[in-house]
Amino acid sequence: MFNTTKAGNFTMKKQAILVAIIAGLTLAGCGGGGGGDSSTNTATGGPVGANVNTGSSANTGTSGGSSDTVPSTITLASSIAVDPVTSVPAAQYASTLEEAAIFTALNDLRGAMGIGLLQQSLKLDIAAGNHDFFIVKNELYKDATYMRSTINGILAPHYENPALFGFTGESPADRAVFAQYTGSIAENVTVNTPAGDCAKNLFNTVYHLISLVNSYREVGISVTPGKVCSIVLGHDAANDMKPQLPKAGTVSVTPSAGQTGVEHTFFNQMEVPTPAADIGVGTGVGRPVLVNLYSQGAETLAPTDVGVISYTMTRVSDGAAVDARILAAPGVLSMGATLTSDANISAPGNVVLLPTSPLDAGTAYKVTFVGSVKQGPVGKTWTFTTK
Repeated sequence: MFNTTKAGNFTMKKQAILVAIIAGLTLAGCGGGGGGDSSTNTATGGPVGANVNTGSSANTGTSGGSSDTVPSTITLASSIAVDPVTSVPAAQYASTLEEAAIFTALNDLRGAMGIGLLQQSLKLDIAAGNHDFFIVKNELYKDATYMRSTINGILAPHYENPALFGFTGESPADRAVFAQYTGSIAENVTVNTPAGDCAKNLFNTVYHLISLVNSYREVGISVTPGKVCSIVLGHDAANDMKPQLPKAGTVSVTPSAGQTGVEHTFFNQMEVPTPAADIGVGTGVGRPVLVNLYSQGAETLAPTDVGVISYTMTRVSDGAAVDARILAAPGVLSMGATLTSDANISAPGNVVLLPTSPLDAGTAYKVTFVGSVKQGPVGKTWTFTTK
């Protein structure tokens, strides 16, 4: 499936790609918040662990049927972000590889949210491929205890031990430097995920999902089926690549409006770090619903820039309320809603509604979010249907 290409004295397993080497420096670590990332950012939230064989996911579906609950008063145009990209060059992954399917699924998800598509980066492919190779070659994916540990302040799925074969950098940022990528990056890793399930499992998470829907512009992907999946997102500062964000006041959501085939169960205990670790043991919880409040004019948000008035889910058939927690970054303002402060969400423009038990199969749900961004009202009501 894979070719090998030399880089210095290191043999990298990757797809058949050739990379032009351009010197540069990347300064962002693993993770990645919502908007406002720049080439000088360090880790800004999102996933800093591995989603370990969750076995459940969300499929992207048809978009449509959303409505603004509260008109936005934010009209400031962005001077540092561009409009969401709606077309990118075809990826160079062979159509039979899981990398190609992930690339398509990720852009389908982002397209349905209206937050812009990602283009393939050969350098990020190398960074992802190097780390994939490292974990597989050293058989680290087999060690569940290791995969949940922290080493030198880095969760083990994102760490590389310099003493082991295939080392290209302790942190995701170091490995991006090795691959000669310049700019901000965010890394997502899954291990022991059944072949073909990497994308849908990552979509059905909390912290990893946040990372996948940030303002980045490029992506690199590497998969060893059934063992490791590595996805690295970024935007290239060396080429003056600006982050992409929707128009001012936009509320971006997933599952998206009108989406069907949405997974009803999220096995939260399999995500590292674990959201709402006190619930879902053995049973899982409901599919997380994400509201992303970053937009042009709100490229960066302090916690006190975001307020939540209400965030609810009901069953469409009878209006029954779904018991759920609202997970928000520390310091996000409660303006009526009961918030659960989650230190693993460090990008305050991402707010998650997490049902405390699995949703019903084949059922339509309505979600309503009402809040504020920089003292301006924002809101959205939409529906989706589980599979």
